[in-house]
Amino acid sequence: MVLLGVAALYVGTWRLWALTVLLWSLYELCFCPTTCGIATGGGAVCRNATHGRLFACTHVPGHQRSKTDALWRPTVRHEPGSRPRLPQSDGAPAAHRRARLTPSRASIAPRQRLMAYAAVIGLAVTVVQTAVGLAGPW
Repeated sequence: MVLLGVAALYVGTWRLWALTVLLWSLYELCFCPTTCGIATGGGAVCRNATHGRLFACTHVPGHQRSKTDALWRPTVRHEPGSRPRLPQSDGAPAAHRRARLTPSRASIAPRQRLMAYAAVIGLAVTVVQTAVGLAGPW
Protein backbone atom coordinates (compact mmCIF):
# COMPACT_ATOMS: atom_id res chain seq x y z
CA MET A 1 0.00 0.00 0.00
CA VAL A 2 2.82 2.35 0.89
CA LEU A 3 4.62 1.75 -2.41
CA LEU A 4 1.40 2.31 -4.33
CA GLY A 5 0.81 5.54 -2.37
CA VAL A 6 4.35 6.74 -3.09
CA ALA A 7 3.87 5.91 -6.77
CA ALA A 8 0.59 7.85 -6.77
CA LEU A 9 2.35 10.83 -5.19
CA TYR A 10 5.16 10.65 -7.74
CA VAL A 11 2.90 10.25 -10.79
CA GLY A 12 0.28 12.69 -9.50
CA THR A 13 -2.77 11.16 -11.18
CA TRP A 14 -6.11 10.74 -9.46
CA ARG A 15 -6.54 7.25 -10.90
CA LEU A 16 -3.59 5.86 -8.97
CA TRP A 17 -4.80 7.59 -5.81
CA ALA A 18 -8.25 6.06 -6.32
CA LEU A 19 -6.74 2.60 -6.75
CA THR A 20 -4.65 3.07 -3.59
CA VAL A 21 -7.64 4.14 -1.47
CA LEU A 22 -9.88 1.40 -2.88
CA LEU A 23 -7.31 -1.31 -2.15
CA TRP A 24 -6.72 0.05 1.37
CA SER A 25 -10.46 0.15 2.06
CA LEU A 26 -10.94 -3.40 0.81
CA TYR A 27 -8.04 -4.60 2.95
CA GLU A 28 -9.31 -2.87 6.11
CA LEU A 29 -12.92 -3.95 5.71
CA CYS A 30 -12.43 -7.55 4.59
CA PHE A 31 -8.90 -8.89 4.95
CA CYS A 32 -6.81 -7.28 7.72
CA PRO A 33 -6.01 -9.67 10.57
CA THR A 34 -7.61 -8.36 13.75
CA THR A 35 -9.58 -9.50 16.78
CA CYS A 36 -13.34 -9.79 17.13
CA GLY A 37 -13.48 -6.88 19.58
CA ILE A 38 -17.06 -7.36 20.81
CA ALA A 39 -17.53 -6.15 24.38
CA THR A 40 -20.62 -7.67 25.97
CA GLY A 41 -22.48 -6.76 29.14
CA GLY A 42 -19.66 -8.02 31.37
CA GLY A 43 -17.21 -5.64 29.71
CA ALA A 44 -14.82 -8.38 28.59
CA VAL A 45 -13.65 -7.98 25.02
CA CYS A 46 -13.61 -11.01 22.71
CA ARG A 47 -10.04 -11.66 21.60
CA ASN A 48 -10.80 -14.36 19.01
CA ALA A 49 -9.03 -13.82 15.69
CA THR A 50 -10.92 -12.64 12.62
CA HIS A 51 -10.20 -11.10 9.24
CA GLY A 52 -11.59 -7.67 8.39
CA ARG A 53 -13.13 -4.89 10.47
CA LEU A 54 -16.65 -5.83 9.36
CA PHE A 55 -16.48 -9.42 10.55
CA ALA A 56 -16.69 -11.00 14.00
CA CYS A 57 -15.38 -14.35 15.16
CA THR A 58 -17.18 -17.52 14.17
CA HIS A 59 -16.63 -19.16 17.58
CA VAL A 60 -19.60 -17.39 19.18
CA PRO A 61 -22.78 -17.40 17.05
CA GLY A 62 -24.17 -14.02 18.19
CA HIS A 63 -21.01 -11.99 17.71
CA GLN A 64 -21.52 -11.20 14.01
CA ARG A 65 -24.96 -9.78 14.64
CA SER A 66 -23.71 -7.84 17.67
CA LYS A 67 -20.83 -6.36 15.69
CA THR A 68 -23.09 -5.39 12.80
CA ASP A 69 -25.53 -3.73 15.21
CA ALA A 70 -22.70 -1.94 17.01
CA LEU A 71 -21.34 -0.59 13.72
CA TRP A 72 -24.80 0.60 12.59
CA ARG A 73 -25.91 2.07 15.93
CA PRO A 74 -24.30 5.54 15.58
CA THR A 75 -25.34 5.96 11.94
CA VAL A 76 -29.04 5.07 11.96
CA ARG A 77 -31.83 5.81 14.35
CA HIS A 78 -32.67 2.14 14.91
CA GLU A 79 -30.49 -0.85 14.21
CA PRO A 80 -31.56 -2.57 10.99
CA GLY A 81 -32.18 -5.95 12.62
CA SER A 82 -33.74 -4.79 15.86
CA ARG A 83 -37.29 -4.13 14.68
CA PRO A 84 -39.70 -6.13 16.79
CA ARG A 85 -41.51 -8.89 15.00
CA LEU A 86 -45.00 -9.86 15.94
CA PRO A 87 -45.39 -13.46 17.09
CA GLN A 88 -47.13 -15.72 14.61
CA SER A 89 -50.31 -17.37 15.75
CA ASP A 90 -50.91 -19.65 12.80
CA GLY A 91 -50.69 -22.88 14.75
CA ALA A 92 -46.95 -23.30 14.17
CA PRO A 93 -44.96 -25.00 16.94
CA ALA A 94 -43.44 -22.64 19.51
CA ALA A 95 -39.91 -23.25 18.20
CA HIS A 96 -40.94 -22.00 14.75
CA ARG A 97 -42.80 -18.87 15.81
CA ARG A 98 -41.19 -15.50 15.44
CA ALA A 99 -40.31 -13.88 18.70
CA ARG A 100 -39.58 -10.26 19.50
CA LEU A 101 -36.03 -9.37 18.67
CA THR A 102 -34.28 -7.29 21.27
CA PRO A 103 -31.64 -4.80 20.22
CA SER A 104 -28.08 -5.78 20.98
CA ARG A 105 -26.22 -3.59 23.45
CA ALA A 106 -22.79 -4.98 22.69
CA SER A 107 -20.11 -2.54 21.66
CA ILE A 108 -16.87 -2.72 19.75
CA ALA A 109 -13.46 -1.21 20.39
CA PRO A 110 -13.28 2.47 19.37
CA ARG A 111 -10.19 1.85 17.22
CA GLN A 112 -12.02 -0.81 15.21
CA ARG A 113 -15.03 1.46 14.76
CA LEU A 114 -12.80 4.37 13.65
CA MET A 115 -10.91 2.26 11.10
CA ALA A 116 -14.13 0.75 9.71
CA TYR A 117 -15.73 4.18 9.30
CA ALA A 118 -12.54 5.64 7.75
CA ALA A 119 -12.45 2.79 5.23
CA VAL A 120 -16.14 3.23 4.31
CA ILE A 121 -15.75 7.01 3.96
CA GLY A 122 -12.60 6.55 1.87
CA LEU A 123 -14.44 4.07 -0.33
CA ALA A 124 -17.41 6.42 -0.82
CA VAL A 125 -15.21 9.44 -1.58
CA THR A 126 -13.17 7.43 -4.07
CA VAL A 127 -16.26 6.16 -5.87
CA VAL A 128 -17.61 9.72 -6.18
CA GLN A 129 -14.19 11.02 -7.28
CA THR A 130 -13.92 8.27 -9.88
CA ALA A 131 -17.41 8.97 -11.23
CA VAL A 132 -16.65 12.69 -11.54
CA GLY A 133 -13.20 12.03 -13.00
CA LEU A 134 -14.49 9.62 -15.60
CA ALA A 135 -17.28 12.01 -16.61
CA GLY A 136 -14.58 14.30 -17.94
CA PRO A 137 -14.51 18.08 -18.14
CA TRP A 138 -17.83 19.86 -18.19
